[in-house]
Amino acid sequence: MSFNKSGDKFVSCSDDRTLRVWCRDDNKPTKYTCKSTVCGFHSRPIYDVSWGRHGYIATAAGDNAVRVFEQQGGSLLLAHYQPDAHAGDVNSVAWKGHLLASASDDETVKIWSLNT
Repeated sequence: MSFNKSGDKFVSCSDDRTLRVWCRDDNKPTKYTCKSTVCGFHSRPIYDVSWGRHGYIATAAGDNAVRVFEQQGGSLLLAHYQPDAHAGDVNSVAWKGHLLASASDDETVKIWSLNT
């Protein structure tokens, strides 16, 4: 899971190939409620998710692809798709500014420049 910049939301990922966006309850600062569920983009389990400072959410999954979503209103929309980003499962993703790093079972780490 990964929190947004302000900490009032986080996104989680799952073996069931879903992303869920959770929002903090204004009346109970330690309670978060699922506000959005996204499915149908990955064909295998999602292993990692990273919410960048710019608001984009990257996913790492067992389908060898890297996907980037943007939040618009209460929905997540696909903003970037890199099929066959690696030759094996993509295990993790991490942002550094507009750069996205992905690591894989293929024993590589790749850096993607996403000027989103």
